[in-house]
Amino acid sequence: MVIPLDLVRAVREHRLVPFVGAGVSSGVKRGLFPTWGKLLEMMAAELEAQANHAEGQEVRRLMKAEDYLGAAERGLRHLKAYRFNRFLRGVFRKRRPADLDLSVVEALWSLRPPLVITTNYDDVLRWAGPADAEMLGNDQEDELALLPEASAEWPFVWHLHGTIQRLSTLILAGSDYKSLYGGDGERARRYEAALFQLNAQLANRPFLYVGFSLSDPYVLQQIADVLKISKGKGAPSFALMKKGQGDASALWFNYNIQLIEYEDHGPPLAAMLREISRLSFDAQATSASLVAEGTTKLARESAPFVPRPQLEAEITRALRGSRRLLLLAPRKGGARTLARTIAEKEFGERVTWLLPPNVPSCTEAEYFASLSGDPSVNGFLKLEQWLSERARALGGEHLVVVRHDGGPIEHLMTLGNALRRLVENPGRGVGAARFYVLVAGESACASLRLDTATLSLFSGAPSRHVPPLSVDEVRALLGQRGVDVGFAEGVHAATGGLPGLVQEALGGEGSLEREALTQRLARSPSVRGILRTRLAEDDRANRSPARHARTVLQNLLADKGARRLDDTDDDLKYPEVRLYYDGLVVSAEGSGETVFRCEAVRIAAERTFTLEQGAV
Repeated sequence: MVIPLDLVRAVREHRLVPFVGAGVSSGVKRGLFPTWGKLLEMMAAELEAQANHAEGQEVRRLMKAEDYLGAAERGLRHLKAYRFNRFLRGVFRKRRPADLDLSVVEALWSLRPPLVITTNYDDVLRWAGPADAEMLGNDQEDELALLPEASAEWPFVWHLHGTIQRLSTLILAGSDYKSLYGGDGERARRYEAALFQLNAQLANRPFLYVGFSLSDPYVLQQIADVLKISKGKGAPSFALMKKGQGDASALWFNYNIQLIEYEDHGPPLAAMLREISRLSFDAQATSASLVAEGTTKLARESAPFVPRPQLEAEITRALRGSRRLLLLAPRKGGARTLARTIAEKEFGERVTWLLPPNVPSCTEAEYFASLSGDPSVNGFLKLEQWLSERARALGGEHLVVVRHDGGPIEHLMTLGNALRRLVENPGRGVGAARFYVLVAGESACASLRLDTATLSLFSGAPSRHVPPLSVDEVRALLGQRGVDVGFAEGVHAATGGLPGLVQEALGGEGSLEREALTQRLARSPSVRGILRTRLAEDDRANRSPARHARTVLQNLLADKGARRLDDTDDDLKYPEVRLYYDGLVVSAEGSGETVFRCEAVRIAAERTFTLEQGAV
């Protein structure tokens, strides 16, 4: 077995956070706890047992369409609180049986983690864990604030989606799920502390995913929502999966997760965990089982793309001409990579990176401290002073790069006002810097032009879109990686030139022939998973057919066309714009018509709607 050095170091330094899924609980005894699919089937049967056959069939229909959140929402709505809670208690509140196999759970605890996070409701981690482990619910604000003080001697087990011991904490249906991961309303406010702490953990510690299939759309949506709030996280996480069940390239490029495979569930997984523990804590352990550089082939090949000098020059001219610029791209479209390149080439060390936390209701002090990385910067006046002093110390022109993925709009407006004052009136006297501001991001970044006050730096700011890679750029990238450049046109066609898809294509072990690559990408989380997430989000937002992504996709499949992106002013109220920032549609070169980015998106859309129709 090959175990990454970075994983061993994280365990040894007590930085690793095991993230435990349903597979761990279902493995302790056959039939004791259900998988998610089995749970929803049991819910449908419960509805029918209560003489509600139509709703039981509707839950099954949604399951067949792989809309698991919708199926859970339907079950909750029609069972109502009393029956729903009684049902879940019957499923998950179990006394510890005598004939359990707790080897995997015991091996997990042998890693001596200070914190374990689980999406499971049951008590399995408690059955084999340290007696002093403290159990946390997602609404325990005071206790969650103490997570940084967790230690291997006094560990925490955080039930992120709730615990069966406290039914009010359970997250299962779509509305509850949205409340935890950034919704509005009273219940969402209860989870603010949980979201903030989750962001902090992701930003500072690598995770180890155990018990997740990472192929189930429901599980993928959970992990995608967990990770999207910390896109600036540099350290990779890890996933233990049975051999052949994971796509290493898709996990690496979509979720910053390195895949580690084991032979089978049960004893082989426990043996893998014990070996990680041995290498971490046994002073006599050799390094023969470790990857020498502490990285994988995928990590080594994730170097920056080939230079794009003409594009870099154009963006630089626009930035210098206006002194503020929004650099926009679809998901995995290269906006941040391009921003980094321009910053390094044009400004060198005279750059400050600001990373706004995507936590819905953090305080102003928390926001600005997280933004700057300096706890003493607790408001916009302190931020202005901090930036001015930093720019003066470095000398010359100064670039502020904002990597924006969302966050409280009131704090964003305050930040925009502060940055505008620095750009327009940077200060007086010797050493006063001339400021430039480059904001790089995706859909949340695009919304700044329209959703902020007129005094904000963002309001009406000029913008530039990062174009996809050309065939020649893909060809140069293949040559740089030592890959046959004869595949360039096929790779470009299969990916639509989207940088993230090109990375995923080259990082995988499958064929680079156009048809084979298209089929592989059509099943990828970066295509199929994102498409399904977009449909689910539009469903939860109760969008009308005219504003729903489903209508646009169905019209494109029927060759009925869609609204041109050039006519939308980047306004996210239009489904075409949301699909563009998802990386699923583009403007056709020449005609400007809105079309699928590539054939993989068309195939994924056809399969999704076929599933929905077949479930009716």
